[in-house]
Amino acid sequence: MATITSIGIGNMGAALASALLKSVGLRQLTIWNRTADRPQVKSLVEQGAHFEPSVAAAVARSDTILICLLDYQTVTAVFEAISPGGLAGKTVINVTNGTPRQAREAEARFKGLGAAAAYFDGGIMVTPQQIGTPEAFVILSGEDESAFRAAGGPAELLEPIGAIQYVASDAGAAALYDLAALAAMFGMFAGAFTGIALLKKQKRQRQDGGKEEGDRDNKALAKPATDSVIVPVLNALVPYVGMIADEVDRENWMNDMGNPLKMQAIALHNILRACEEEGVDGEGLKFISRRMDRAVADGFGPGGVSAIARYMFK
Repeated sequence: MATITSIGIGNMGAALASALLKSVGLRQLTIWNRTADRPQVKSLVEQGAHFEPSVAAAVARSDTILICLLDYQTVTAVFEAISPGGLAGKTVINVTNGTPRQAREAEARFKGLGAAAAYFDGGIMVTPQQIGTPEAFVILSGEDESAFRAAGGPAELLEPIGAIQYVASDAGAAALYDLAALAAMFGMFAGAFTGIALLKKQKRQRQDGGKEEGDRDNKALAKPATDSVIVPVLNALVPYVGMIADEVDRENWMNDMGNPLKMQAIALHNILRACEEEGVDGEGLKFISRRMDRAVADGFGPGGVSAIARYMFK
C-alpha cells in the first residue's frame, strides 16, 4: 500500500490529490500547502487526506513525494526546510512547470538532499478539470524506464490521475516536451484571439450600420461562427502539425503538402491587412508572417510551410 505526500494544493495540485485519494492502492495521502485554510485543502481533508502544516513532517510521512507548485523558485524555497538526508530513500516526482535546465538542476538538488531512490520530473498535459478522466495524461522523465515501471513506481502510483508516459532518462526531457506543447497551444490562442476579434468587429459594424459607436454595449457574439467554422478548421488541421514535423525532421523544405508557402504567405498578408482595415491588433501573427516572407525571398515559395523551421534557430 502506497504512502504519498502531495506538496502544493493549488487548482492542479488539488485535482491531483483528489484523484489519488480514489486509488485502491493508497494507504495514506498527506498534503502540504503554505496556506492551510484554502477551500481545496479543507475539501481534501474531508475526502480523507491528512494535512500536515510542517513540510518536513509531511515529507517524512511518505515514501513518494509529489510536487506541484507555482515554479521552481518556489520548489527550492519550500524544500529549504528539509535537512540533508531528509529525502533519503524516497521517490520524488516533480510536475511543476519549468524549463529543462531547471528540471536538471532540481534533480541535482534533490539527490543532494538524499532522494536516493529516484527523481522524476514531468508535465501535466491537461487542465485540472480533466484530471482523472480518459483524456488526462502526464509525461515524466528521469532515472530509467525500469524505475518508472517498477512496482510502486510512478507508472503505478499515478495511474488514477491518467495515462502516465515515460519519455527519456534525461530529467529535463519532459519539461521540454511540455513547453513545446504549450508553445503550440499559445500559438493557436494567438491566432484564435485574432480571429475572434475580427468576428466581433464585423458583427459590430453590421449591427451598428457601419458605425462603431456603442461598441461597449454591443452584444454581438463571436461564438456561433467560431463553433461552425474556426473550430472545425483547427480540428481538421491537427494532423497537419505532425506532417510539418516530419518534413522538418527530413529537412524536406520543398514539399508543399498541397499548400505552397507563397500562397500561405499571401493569405497571411490578407489577414494582417484585414486587421488593419477592421481595427484589430494582428501583432500575434506578424512573427510568423515575417518568417514566411523571408523563406519566400530565399526561394522556398513553391515549397511548404515547413521551411519556416530554417529560421527558428538562433
